[in-house]
Amino acid sequence: MPTIDQDRFFTAMVEWEVAPEHQQALIDGIADEIQRHFQKYPGFISASFHASEDGRRVVNYGQWRSKADWSSARGPGDDESTAVIAEVVKRCGAKSVKVDTFRVTRVIENKPTTVTSD
Repeated sequence: MPTIDQDRFFTAMVEWEVAPEHQQALIDGIADEIQRHFQKYPGFISASFHASEDGRRVVNYGQWRSKADWSSARGPGDDESTAVIAEVVKRCGAKSVKVDTFRVTRVIENKPTTVTSD
């Protein structure tokens, strides 16, 4: 399960634009490859996929222990996995890819309250 804590993990977000009829296929194809390939790398924490309600965008929220871990998983020897993901993106007709990296600087949570009876 993803954990969002201030200054704890490195976060990479990738966004694709896709036709609504291909949204789930894009998610499934990329998620399968992350599970097959990237999940085995040291420092991998989680990958979450977010589907826009209009079906036209997919955002992948990936967490890694550090930026160095994320970078090493994307380095030399990753050609096969990159090709698999590129083929999924092509097959689904995804129009654009945007990659950004982040660090969590502040978290606001709704803390559960305890109800006591008199």
